[in-house]
Amino acid sequence: MRSGNTFRKLPCLFLCLLNTLSCGRGNGTNDFMGFWQGPHPESPEKTFVIYLQSHDDGPSAKGFWRHLGYYDSAFGVDSVRIAGDSLFFFVPIWNCRYSGRLRTAGTIEGGFSCPEEPFDPVALEKCDDAARYLIEAKPGCSSLDFRYVYTVPAGAEPGLATAALGSAGDTLFVETLIGEIIQGGYGRINSFLLIKNGSLVCEEYFYGYSATVLHQIESVTKSVTSLLIGIAMDRGSIASIDEPLWRLLPQYEHLRTAPYREITLRHLLTMSAGFEQNDQNVFQAADRIEYALHRKLVDRPGSTFRYDGGCTEILGAVLREGTGMFADRFAQEYLFAPLGIEHVDWEILKQNGYPCMAGSLRMRPRDMARLGTLVLNGGTWRGARVVSQDWLYRSTAKQLHTHITGDEYGFQWWRITLGSGDQAVEAVWANGLGSQFIYIIPALRTVIVTTGHNYEYDSWAISAGIGRLCHLLRGQAPARTVTDDSGGRL
Repeated sequence: MRSGNTFRKLPCLFLCLLNTLSCGRGNGTNDFMGFWQGPHPESPEKTFVIYLQSHDDGPSAKGFWRHLGYYDSAFGVDSVRIAGDSLFFFVPIWNCRYSGRLRTAGTIEGGFSCPEEPFDPVALEKCDDAARYLIEAKPGCSSLDFRYVYTVPAGAEPGLATAALGSAGDTLFVETLIGEIIQGGYGRINSFLLIKNGSLVCEEYFYGYSATVLHQIESVTKSVTSLLIGIAMDRGSIASIDEPLWRLLPQYEHLRTAPYREITLRHLLTMSAGFEQNDQNVFQAADRIEYALHRKLVDRPGSTFRYDGGCTEILGAVLREGTGMFADRFAQEYLFAPLGIEHVDWEILKQNGYPCMAGSLRMRPRDMARLGTLVLNGGTWRGARVVSQDWLYRSTAKQLHTHITGDEYGFQWWRITLGSGDQAVEAVWANGLGSQFIYIIPALRTVIVTTGHNYEYDSWAISAGIGRLCHLLRGQAPARTVTDDSGGRL
């Protein structure tokens, strides 16, 4: 059971969990009901949890993986049986049976029996606090009398004021959408932030997340890459977006030959370079940039949009060549530090000094809000210029039609329409798998940030909810600004 071979066979199974699930101990049968946690066989960052419930027709169970304490995935558990002080269950995906005995109120001693493997001793520890990480968006939300109550975001930061909701429309928007998130209408949303008129007016976290937790932002990293390219151009490190790639990366001789010599920086930014698209191969390559650059061309450069993380990886090489700095260091000096972003993690999938440009950055949702506010404000932060307004105008404008109806592409940013008819508004969108999103809505002076764990559920469902309700944000009442600790206006 503890062998790496058994666990490497486990697929990532994600279940849509209903909020009607109860939490805590069962009432009456025994002390087995609730959440029990066991170790991962190889990673100290991971644990598995068995959630036991009592029903009229007997006990049942659900299984979960946790990573760093948070929900990671779910798996099925069946054949649950309780006899006296003994527990038995079967995990089909592992093809393993567990048997254990309740030694104390919080400990089950037992282990797994798996085909062609020795008995694997695995103790389970009671962990009923897991409910708020695994099945409850908000503590106690499974109770019939639960009601969401809005509170003004606390903890104003330099450049990020907090304020109360400024209009009845804002209030209705927040109370409706947050209620739907808590009910599970958009899968597993981990955070929701609303910035309006320059102030953070709603900040909610779900499933145990908080403002201090760094979150994987997936392909929002691509939009960060676009900002870095713009800053590099502003500084004169890159001459033009129409510069041919062979001049930007002269060490790659094949780029001088047809048809590669036609590829420009613009084509990389708009994902129209023409490369054969296969992100899985790119990210599994021993050298991502080398692999991405040597793919065959299947389209003439500039002719066709293909969503291609390999193009973004190549942009990392362009930044390195033009600035003499790897993208993470360049970002820290010229983007993150000016915005007051102090804590990020860009180490995942780092290779030969190059961070993964297409989707590995981790940051706080509040810092995602800083990025969105920078774009909304035309490239300035607290009165200082970070990136040129000209670059933001061009990079967030519609450059290419995509294969998705209604979605247009800029320079590593999306352009979408939220809502429909006379209620529709245009938005600039940073889009990351799993519901990692930054929506920038200039007409409403609004930035919305979400993070989530929607890798099985529809990642983009929350966009439909925001679009359906965003007309409520049209009210122009100014938000009440909260001062920082020094008493100054932020």
